[in-house]
Amino acid sequence: MLPWWGWILLWAVIVLGGGLLVGVRARATWRSAKALTAELGRATALVEDLQRALDEHDPPAPPVTAVTQPPHSLQEEHRRERARQAEDRAVRRAERMPPWARVH
Repeated sequence: MLPWWGWILLWAVIVLGGGLLVGVRARATWRSAKALTAELGRATALVEDLQRALDEHDPPAPPVTAVTQPPHSLQEEHRRERARQAEDRAVRRAERMPPWARVH
């Protein structure tokens, strides 16, 4: 069993240790809050710069969608694209063939 001054010393150590722990965590939190504030300031400046750059450019034209195009022109465009892709495939296939197998 501890004498009365032992209990006082034990409680003083517990309270001081707790206070020290709270102080260390409060200091870390304060530093984190300061760093966060500085980072938010930099982010705000970046957003302002981006907004200024965006305001200098013209807004982009709305995209042309298939819903607003006549179906016949879309079919013709599709056929042209498929023909171009077939030509590209034929060229690549001819490049891969050995010289003795090429037909001119």
